[in-house]
Amino acid sequence: MLGTDLPDWRKRNRFTQDTLREALGVKSRQTIITWEKSEAPIPRTVELALLALEHLPEMARKVDGHRFTAAELPAVRENVRMRT
Repeated sequence: MLGTDLPDWRKRNRFTQDTLREALGVKSRQTIITWEKSEAPIPRTVELALLALEHLPEMARKVDGHRFTAAELPAVRENVRMRT
């Protein structure tokens, strides 16, 4: 994915620059802005993280530091398997 494709991806997946920054664990919103202005490919690790954000259940997209309990993990895994 090219950096210039990122704004469309964000809008399709209902992320603002700031919520995407939080979801990716990026410290500065300027990083997101820099990627979006670039015609170069975004880092591969970022592209993989975007795929995860796009395809994981809504519950897994929380950016508030939520960690799944051992009891919640089987349901999350099953939900991911059903989507693939």
